Amino acid sequence: MDMLSLAPEFLQGLGAAVVAALLYERVVGLSLTSVQRHLLVSVLFSLGAIGPAFFSASSSGISFDIGNVFVVLAMTYGGWIALTASTAVAVLGRLWLGGTAVTSGVLSVLICSVVSVAFAQMVKGRRVSMPALAGVGLLTSVALISVFLLPREIAMKVLGEVAPVAIVANVIAAVVVGRILELQRSHVGPQRLKEAPLGTTDTATGLLNRRVFDKLGPELAAAMNWAGQPYSMALIDIDAFDQVVEAHGHAAGEQTLRHVASVVQSAVRQTDMVASFGGQAIALVLPAYDAERALGLAERIQKAVAETPFHLDGIEIELTVSVGLHTPLPRKESFWIALGQADTALNRAKSTGRNRLEVAV
Repeated sequence: MDMLSLAPEFLQGLGAAVVAALLYERVVGLSLTSVQRHLLVSVLFSLGAIGPAFFSASSSGISFDIGNVFVVLAMTYGGWIALTASTAVAVLGRLWLGGTAVTSGVLSVLICSVVSVAFAQMVKGRRVSMPALAGVGLLTSVALISVFLLPREIAMKVLGEVAPVAIVANVIAAVVVGRILELQRSHVGPQRLKEAPLGTTDTATGLLNRRVFDKLGPELAAAMNWAGQPYSMALIDIDAFDQVVEAHGHAAGEQTLRHVASVVQSAVRQTDMVASFGGQAIALVLPAYDAERALGLAERIQKAVAETPFHLDGIEIELTVSVGLHTPLPRKESFWIALGQADTALNRAKSTGRNRLEVAV
């Protein structure tokens, strides 16, 4: 038995898996409650877990279908409900299909379910890389130990003939399906920013206004939590702003705001939320930023503000900003609690001097 002779069955199974994966972004992008979205994603992963089984089986009746890849990925991309549903459907599917290896097939699904939980913990709050996806394929193949439930003669035949093919199939399927899911997941948060209607900018800074921030900020955070990705929040305050206004007037204050807003905007990605937070404060919501990456961005912003020349009436004015930074615990802190943490960090930064950066603890 080799991959070439089984290529038609494998490609049919992979096609079914790819179709299920391509529907992921469409489902999570719907305007639904969290429960409704979880249920739909669970249906999607369940179909992915059982669909390929109808196309791939060895000549001895041993299933090596790639549906188990969906079981392993279910926890990472769909949570407990998706994992439970896909596991149950995959088990029922193995029982319904029957064959000489139904018991080992059921055990392989249960093994992949355990692997799913372990893998989700490994990649929690991080992007899933291509090597990690290849690892998913190898982890899925751990389920092959279930063949030892078969008579020794059949088990050894499976290990000699089916196992190499199954491992290659699982790795290919994991990389293809996982990459599709990861790319689609990365679009979930930025899509929320595209939904901001026209006329929602702050006239003084040109940034999104506070009303939009209060609406889309929690949605963006929820999208990151749903996608299993980290996000960070930052509050930026212009140091000695009141002194600039007192010395040069309110018009100069507006110019200062626009200047700093422009510097901040140029330092972030288009998919990051930058909004006016009231007074001289600017708020950032940074999707897919872990604590280390957010700290690096905050330091770059501080450096850019300090080093970018700002002139008022021909006079160069030195500007600095203080920053409060917080990276919420995944699915543990609400948006507003996380915002309060960033605000506390900002107040601590302002109270200890200028051009300071504090991280919430």
